[in-house]
Amino acid sequence: MVMVHAGLVMDLFAIDAATISSDFDEARFLTMVLAQNADLAGLTSVAEAAARMTLALGPEGHSPGDAYCICLIEVERALADADPLQ
Repeated sequence: MVMVHAGLVMDLFAIDAATISSDFDEARFLTMVLAQNADLAGLTSVAEAAARMTLALGPEGHSPGDAYCICLIEVERALADADPLQ
């Protein structure tokens, strides 16, 4: 479970980098991947937070509103709460 969690954290870093560089289509893709992988790992709260972020990022080809920033923080918190080393 530690390696799964570490992979999800790395995915989140990639999402953060994509949003910082305004590559929102990449962020959408990575967020969907994170949500799917978290769901497969049984990390429901992480999967749900990532799914909300996917919705907040909006449709492909468009710039999202500011709500995605709050969702990014929610994904970070959900991952922190799911840390198997805590």
